[in-house]
Amino acid sequence: MTDLFTRDQINSNIDGTTQTEILTNLANWATDLGIAKDADQLVKDYQAREQESTTGFGNGIAIPHAKSNNIEHAAILFARGTTDVEWAALDDKPVNVWISLLVPDNQADTHLKLLAKLSRQLIHQDFIQLLKTGTADEVYARITEIIS
Repeated sequence: MTDLFTRDQINSNIDGTTQTEILTNLANWATDLGIAKDADQLVKDYQAREQESTTGFGNGIAIPHAKSNNIEHAAILFARGTTDVEWAALDDKPVNVWISLLVPDNQADTHLKLLAKLSRQLIHQDFIQLLKTGTADEVYARITEIIS
């Protein structure tokens, strides 16, 4: 079984000043890691999900996600940006932390479980602070603990 979340799935310095740039960078990264087959398709999957409703949860954090047969195996990407990006978040504030959930079409239950586990933590100020300022090791340890 391929790991859901590994240290190479953390990027503390993702580039991008728009939602499309961030989603494109996440998609290219997922493709480079062998998580997705086609980056362009993954961007479309992300954008289709954003059309349904925003993945911006507030407090500067978004959980863009995609469920598609373009995805090879379930995975999580964590990224922190250097720029605040307009995301149409629930609190109308920009986003600079992304937790991307990528799940194959046939694993809808995995998708929902991960989303529930992570989004439940976003009410805790200590978790939000860790995502924004923690080291890669701290972020890796905490997310791994949550999804285990």
